[in-house]
Amino acid sequence: MWDKTMWQDCFEQKQAAEFLHRSLRNSRMAHAYLFNGARGAGKRKMALQLAKAIFCVKRDGDSCEVCDNCRRITNGNHPDVHWIAPEGARIKIKQIEDLQKEFSYRAVESNHKVYVMEEADKMTGEAANRLLKFLEEPPQGVVAVLLTEQINSILPTILSRCQIITLAAPMEETVAAQLIEEGIKPGLARTAARISSGLDEARELCQAEWFAQLRNLMIQLSEDIMERGTYALITIHDKLLKHEKASDKIDLFLDLLLLWFRDLLLFLLGRESQITNNDQMETIQKQAMRMSQRKLVNGMGTILVTKNRLAHYANLQLSLEDMVLRLQEG
Repeated sequence: MWDKTMWQDCFEQKQAAEFLHRSLRNSRMAHAYLFNGARGAGKRKMALQLAKAIFCVKRDGDSCEVCDNCRRITNGNHPDVHWIAPEGARIKIKQIEDLQKEFSYRAVESNHKVYVMEEADKMTGEAANRLLKFLEEPPQGVVAVLLTEQINSILPTILSRCQIITLAAPMEETVAAQLIEEGIKPGLARTAARISSGLDEARELCQAEWFAQLRNLMIQLSEDIMERGTYALITIHDKLLKHEKASDKIDLFLDLLLLWFRDLLLFLLGRESQITNNDQMETIQKQAMRMSQRKLVNGMGTILVTKNRLAHYANLQLSLEDMVLRLQEG
């Protein structure tokens, strides 16, 4: 039975968290780990928990979140925990050399030193070879934690010296359920879970007032497109482009609109249980009955084309106006 621990805060990756917890409790910790997983899988969160569990003075193999070590690691100022990230586009050899020099000294406050390397696949060739030598002859008590989304870009010789832990992207249902448990309104929670890359990003969206406003604006635009003709262009100009946050969040706005069209199509297909915006069922039913499946599929294609155009720096206002007209035409 897995007792209540801070490792359970990594609930999205329960299997990996249990494995690491047992390894620490049984003194079977590896000298190097590699956390492999897509963006949003919780790699950094897992690395942070591992570091705190190594140094915590109150709980064996776990963190207490209240001791001086746990708090300093959380705040990023523990002298024996070092984070490495790309400088510019790459992790350079000097960063590895500086790390080796730092770790040649004895640990300041314990028998351990930990370093976490984010985006480890972005090492230069020289940096990778220098790290390999560091992994081949690790100093006593040093634990390496490498994080990557691109495991195939890391030298096989480095991989062979790491305990590889693959973290799967959390399921939308799991993220939404956690947000609802935290008090987020179900419709907003499900929407954020659907369009974000993980729990932390989804939570951040739900806690931002502008996100709910953006979603409401998207629903208003969909109604204007289907029922108020060219008034939708006024909505684009006066409410979307002039909105304090919306103009900086157009890609997210289009993701919300694409999800809305998907929900309309699911309603027509009789798959109401799969609808994300199910707190808006009355509006969804009303709009869906005015559309054909073909028109909705074409509309989703139009939204995707608009996203692609804007990604290539097309004119924002003209692209959105063209999208609205095409959505109305079907």
